[in-house]
Amino acid sequence: MPVTDPADLLAAYDEQLRTEAETPSAISVSANGPLRLVTFSGGRGFITYRDLGDLNEAGIRRLVPSALAHFRADPQISRVEWKTRGHDRAPGLHDALCDNGFAPGEPESIMIGDAGLLDVEVPLPEGVTVRTVSDENDVRAMSAMQDEVFGDPVTPAHADQLLARLARGDGMTL
Repeated sequence: MPVTDPADLLAAYDEQLRTEAETPSAISVSANGPLRLVTFSGGRGFITYRDLGDLNEAGIRRLVPSALAHFRADPQISRVEWKTRGHDRAPGLHDALCDNGFAPGEPESIMIGDAGLLDVEVPLPEGVTVRTVSDENDVRAMSAMQDEVFGDPVTPAHADQLLARLARGDGMTL
C-alpha cells in the first residue's frame, strides 16, 4: 500500500536518505554525536544528521563549534555547509549556526512521492536530445552548464568530483 500521509513520507525521507545515501561521493565521514561530518573532494565539508535526539538548545550550542573544529583542523577544507531541514526538532540550531559564522542559504525543497507517476513520455523541443553522459568532455561541459545555470563560478572541481564518482561505479548516472 503506498504511503500518502505527509508525516509518513517525511519519516521515510529521514530513514532512507539521511544516511550514507545522502553522501555517496564522500571522501571521508566521521561521527560527532548525532552529526555526520563529511568531507568531499575540492575542499568541501558537509554536516548533516538524521536527528538531533533529545538535545536541548545548550547541547546544540556546544555541538556546532565542536563540528566546526573538525573541519578547521583540515587545511584542505575551504568551505563548510550545515544541512538543516524545516521539519526537524532542533531548538536553537539556527541561532547557533549564525553565531558561529554560518549564513543561511536559500531554502530548498524536496519532492516526495511515487516516482512511477513521473515515468511518462515528454515531448522534447526540436533540436533537444536527452542522453546518458559519461565521456570526460561531456561531463565537463554538463558540469560547466550546471554551474552557470545555478549562478556558481564555472570551475573544474564539480566535474572532477563527478568523474571520480563515475570511476567508482557506484550507480550514479548522468
